[in-house]
Amino acid sequence: MELKFKEVDEITIVKLDAPELNHVVSHDFQRQIAPLFDEKKFNIALDMGNVDFMDSMGIGTLITLRNKLMKEKGTIAMFSLSDRVKKIIDIAALHKIFSIYDSENEAVEGLKQQLLS
Repeated sequence: MELKFKEVDEITIVKLDAPELNHVVSHDFQRQIAPLFDEKKFNIALDMGNVDFMDSMGIGTLITLRNKLMKEKGTIAMFSLSDRVKKIIDIAALHKIFSIYDSENEAVEGLKQQLLS
């Protein structure tokens, strides 16, 4: 898995370039995300457009990332979810702890609003 990063205002967009967020790629995901904490980039929008499946390890990885960001007073959102991933998010009740958006633009605007409040 390769993550691609870009900055939009004070939000870091992280594009997941893998069809699955699972036990095989979770460690690699965490390793590639770690430098953002060193750089004090605590506001992240995950582009899930390429992801079609998540297992329990992938879900745990996202929850761990969220918890780390919250400790730093950061924010996290996801956008461009496939229908299959939306179902997984609903079943795991992740929509209660993650902001979910349809597009990058909506995610950036939503996170910017969270930062203001």
